[in-house]
Amino acid sequence: MYYSSLKYIPTSSFKVGKIHPLALANSANQRDINRIPIRIKIATGSYILQTNRAAYNQNNVDPTCKLCDQAEESLSHFLLCCRALDQIRTPILKNIICKCSELLALQHSNIQLDILQLIINPFHYAGSVESENDISCRIEPLCRQLIYNLHNKRYEILSKMDLISSRRKMNFKVS
Repeated sequence: MYYSSLKYIPTSSFKVGKIHPLALANSANQRDINRIPIRIKIATGSYILQTNRAAYNQNNVDPTCKLCDQAEESLSHFLLCCRALDQIRTPILKNIICKCSELLALQHSNIQLDILQLIINPFHYAGSVESENDISCRIEPLCRQLIYNLHNKRYEILSKMDLISSRRKMNFKVS
């Protein structure tokens, strides 16, 4: 409870001897298993974004998002706002909101959702074992897919930018 990076995982969800549902694979599918480490990094606050680099780097690092150059690359910006990732985010996020609305309607719940909290840890909204199972089967795989796809697209774009930058440096040195 003393780690600010764990603000999206309440301490009440930790049970001694039990794996947190975020770290469990819903199937033996290798693709689903490969998504777990990125998922855990996001949930625990150890995923490195420009804001983190700026805060912990001794050099002067710009916290602005390299993908869209619009705002600081914070967790909320990366998951919800970055325009460069809209094409990946929009269809999956619509599906998450739709499934979550269905579950909350079935539970007759009037909970106000925090979309960032929902993506990072949907189990925060589990009121019972039954709702935890529904979240585990219906919402968590979508959240995991969203995070993983955003991560892949981010690194694809950053890799292309680094390649272009290194080519320019090489051309500059040759000239």
